[in-house]
Amino acid sequence: MIRHAVPGDEAALTAFLSGHLETSMFLLGNLQAQGLASSDHPHATTYVIDDRGGRIGAVLGLSNNGFLMCQAPGLTPALVHGLLAPLAGRETQGMTGEADQVAVFLDALGVRPRLNRVEPLFALDLARLPETAQPIRPPGPGDVPLLTGWFTGYLAETDSGTPADAALRAEAAVKDSPVRLIERAGRPIAMAAINAAAGDVVQVGGVYTPPALRGQGLAGQAVAALLAEARGKGAARAILFAASDAAAKAYVRIGFRRIGSYRIALWPTACRIEPAA
Repeated sequence: MIRHAVPGDEAALTAFLSGHLETSMFLLGNLQAQGLASSDHPHATTYVIDDRGGRIGAVLGLSNNGFLMCQAPGLTPALVHGLLAPLAGRETQGMTGEADQVAVFLDALGVRPRLNRVEPLFALDLARLPETAQPIRPPGPGDVPLLTGWFTGYLAETDSGTPADAALRAEAAVKDSPVRLIERAGRPIAMAAINAAAGDVVQVGGVYTPPALRGQGLAGQAVAALLAEARGKGAARAILFAASDAAAKAYVRIGFRRIGSYRIALWPTACRIEPAA
């Protein structure tokens, strides 16, 4: 039976998603941070589950900010339409998840995304993280203009947002986002962030070095310093996906190993989920 997840399903959802942790971090992180109660937080997520007699076989999530996320091993086109049916009428902007699963969604829906990128997925046991003395700090109000420029560059390079989105992300970075900056001579030179956390696992995102400072290993240094801080707070493992070959090489240099592929798909414009015919 396909149904909405409701309060009381948290343990079963966590157990299922934890069995596929590397490609479920957004689903798990949103569940851990926001739960299943109704909320207007942008990352609060509506979960649809394939309940197979008390055993979950697939999960589809839709966040308030319009992103679909799936974990559905053995996904079929029929199951795609079944999972989407309870979300009819909701608007979406795109989808993320394990590369092959998202491809089944796109094929079943006949969607033509403006962005359809498969990125290598990496993991690192933080006990193996190289030691680093790189200074790192959270951003403050005075960093907003700098971060607006950095996020503008980051979103343009990854084709994942607009200058207006960059300004919002810069403001959020100061208020409540786990963005961290590394510095040289008191000036920020690169940034990295945790974009999802579940249990003792964190997922890294938003890594950026301004073009004039590239080629010095700063991206890897920023990630290593970020994860050293996370390890000090109890994190034991890190996940990330790489938007470029250069980024992938930086992550491998600090110990990450490839474990799979992750897909990011964005629509040309927001679209509404239609009821099943």
